[in-house]
Amino acid sequence: MIGARILLLLCVIFWGWSFVATKIAVQYVNPFELLAIRYILALPILVFVFFSKKIKLQFEKRDKIAVLLGSVIITAHFLIQITGLQFTSATNTGWIISVSPLVMAVLAHFILKEEIGRNQIIGIVTATFGIFLLISKGEFSSFGWLASTGDWLVLVSAFTWAFYSIATKSVSQRQNPVAVTIGVLGPSAILVILYVAFTSDWTKFLHLPLEPVLALVFLGIFAMGLAQWFWQAGMAKIGAARAGIFLYLEPLFTTALAVPYLKEEFGLISAIGGTLVLLGVYVAEKKK
Repeated sequence: MIGARILLLLCVIFWGWSFVATKIAVQYVNPFELLAIRYILALPILVFVFFSKKIKLQFEKRDKIAVLLGSVIITAHFLIQITGLQFTSATNTGWIISVSPLVMAVLAHFILKEEIGRNQIIGIVTATFGIFLLISKGEFSSFGWLASTGDWLVLVSAFTWAFYSIATKSVSQRQNPVAVTIGVLGPSAILVILYVAFTSDWTKFLHLPLEPVLALVFLGIFAMGLAQWFWQAGMAKIGAARAGIFLYLEPLFTTALAVPYLKEEFGLISAIGGTLVLLGVYVAEKKK
């Protein structure tokens, strides 16, 4: 059990720091190039896990449709989020993206007809106000915050993640999660890598400074490859509900690295906004 919790803790550290690494990398490569490199580094790790554990890849017709749809959505999700990070801080990204469970609850209500209870309504309202505080920095009257392109794109990526989760929910329940992950990322990787191969000058990667190289390696190997593996292993040991609690720590790790390393601001208003987001998510997921 302790080993499983360590794996889950490493996951949220990797995912929290991934926003900082992305912020560094997008100064040197475009979103498609960044995603292509992540796939090139991450997929061999997942394929190794797939074969070492002798996992079967047997998708039914309905599974194939869900996996293909999930592949399209996850591609859009990554590209939207990476683009958003070009225009906003890693700190804001970490806090805004933590609202994903609430977005998923709302979309599941309209798409899957799942019930929304009182706690979820309170949580959604609380977290929404927290997001507005994060984006506006408390200056609601100026309306300048409405032009915060990066923050809005990150918020959109919370919706794309929710759509992805809903699209692959049933197949993830029937099939091994690692097999589903490979099935989803595989087609996306092929398309993105082919696009980059024909549109980018690959020689520029040979002349990148050390900092973006380390950021790209971290994003591919640790934040995508190992994190996916660790998350599935840890969740299998303690269950999805307990594993989900660890996600509350993700924005904290983002802030802990982004503020000192990237010199990003995180004042009182941002702290209140982030706290309201986490409080909203906590209340919404709390059992009656």
